[in-house]
Amino acid sequence: MPDESLLPHELPDDDASEELVAYLDGELDDAETRAVESKLATDGAARKKIDNLKKTYDLLDYLPKPEPSPSFASRTLTQLNLPAPSKPPTPIVPSGATSGYVFPAQPPVSRSWLVASWSLALAASLGLGYFGHLLARPHLEAADPTKRTSEQVRLLERLPLYLGVDDFEFAKQLEAPELFGEPEHDEPHGKAIVDTLTSVELEHLENAFKTYPVSRQQQLRKLDEELAELEPARQLPLIETLERYAVWLDRLPDAYRKEILTAPAAVERLESVRILKARLWREGLPATVRERIQNAEGPQREQLVADIKQQDAKRRNMWELAKREWANIRTDRRPWPFDNDELTKQVHEYVDTGLRPRLNNVERADLDAMRKDLAAGSDWFKWYLYGNAVTRLTDLHPTLPEPGNGKLIRTVNDLPQDFVLQLRKKSVAAGAGRRQLVQHPASGKWPDFAEVVVREAHELKVPIPSSLVFGPTKPDDYQPAVKHFLQTELSSKAVPAERAELKKLEAESWPEHSKKVMELARKYNLAVPGVTPPGPPSQWDQIYRNRPGKK
Repeated sequence: MPDESLLPHELPDDDASEELVAYLDGELDDAETRAVESKLATDGAARKKIDNLKKTYDLLDYLPKPEPSPSFASRTLTQLNLPAPSKPPTPIVPSGATSGYVFPAQPPVSRSWLVASWSLALAASLGLGYFGHLLARPHLEAADPTKRTSEQVRLLERLPLYLGVDDFEFAKQLEAPELFGEPEHDEPHGKAIVDTLTSVELEHLENAFKTYPVSRQQQLRKLDEELAELEPARQLPLIETLERYAVWLDRLPDAYRKEILTAPAAVERLESVRILKARLWREGLPATVRERIQNAEGPQREQLVADIKQQDAKRRNMWELAKREWANIRTDRRPWPFDNDELTKQVHEYVDTGLRPRLNNVERADLDAMRKDLAAGSDWFKWYLYGNAVTRLTDLHPTLPEPGNGKLIRTVNDLPQDFVLQLRKKSVAAGAGRRQLVQHPASGKWPDFAEVVVREAHELKVPIPSSLVFGPTKPDDYQPAVKHFLQTELSSKAVPAERAELKKLEAESWPEHSKKVMELARKYNLAVPGVTPPGPPSQWDQIYRNRPGKK
């Protein structure tokens, strides 16, 4: 276990430690590697440093470069000094901007600094094609600040997020994964981003808004209205995307920010953003990795870049996990849900009865080996790997609730012979290209094979015998634990329209009812007994799939 006083963000940063980091990253050449290894053989302090680094590397592979936080820590607009509209100020470089492309870690951006810097930067773009001129000074509809409508207040509060955006379509395109659609840090979800501002703060924002031409004001109003019309579940991710974009722009050196803001149209602006994002990413890579990309050609280069980005995303997620779980890591306390004996027992039961039968021999052997290894100690990372394996294998082998009675349909031998002959006859008549059920890759698997049979019967218009049960289609058909889940947990969460839809699906053929059950369970963050791991799915998402979720 590493020195408890040495947190990941507190690792030594002297030249010797940088050399050790490069050694662990594999960035040193042969001579440099041999030199480091010789030093480790004789230098006890260096060995202690690298032992601490290795403990963290067990989780991270390497320590990623710190990025500016996409969330604003400060939500107040204080000391906002707007320039006189008739005298545009000199362009400035925001705090933290450097001459290179890789920015050092900085405190989160406060909204006051963001608004102030944007006010100056946008005023400086006078005559460059994006925001036009500052001659006209049209006002908001309400001359009296005390009579602003809620829509006007909302627009002013979100103004710092809109200043680099053309329109609603532009905002949606920013959600592309290669742009700003994917969170790069552990962000808060499900909470409002924009705070309620004071009347003075609103007045300062209103004065900034008045400096824009009428056409731009109308454009901003339309953008805000279209965003407000979205359902909350759709609106929040888009606002978070706009916030990431605003922070990214604010971090840029002045020249590069101007290049984006002064593009003649949205298409050119988006292309400039893509090019600059790619350039920043590539310039931030280790020299050896950049060289590998440079030496690759065509599809090989594209695949290499895609693989590196995927690895970066995985490492970044692991880093966030390590920061979040560091207190548990230091003390080797088990991660959720294994920190609770009852939940641990339920997970083992799920693995034994629900998951294990769906696995192949190799997967079973690997999982059994992990389980055996857990008995040897309570190391945090071993439990994390086990939880990660459970989620990964659950994703690889999805299933549906099994029927309470009857044999599962896994092969043609589980079907009535007359029904199989009718399917085969119609399949042959339909022409070549239709795979025979006995040869189908899904043969031997449930519910995969059962779904194939139902689909074939519908496509070939072969009646399904009433005695043939593929799966449950109403609560009484499910196993007792799932039936109880439907009548209690899911019923209490679902709205009347959803309960009515489930009732209607009872008259449909399998698996529509079961699929709707799984959809609603995921929507309401519920575990389906025997089908999904016990506990809220969002917990598994956040810890083991490294997806955003509530904790």
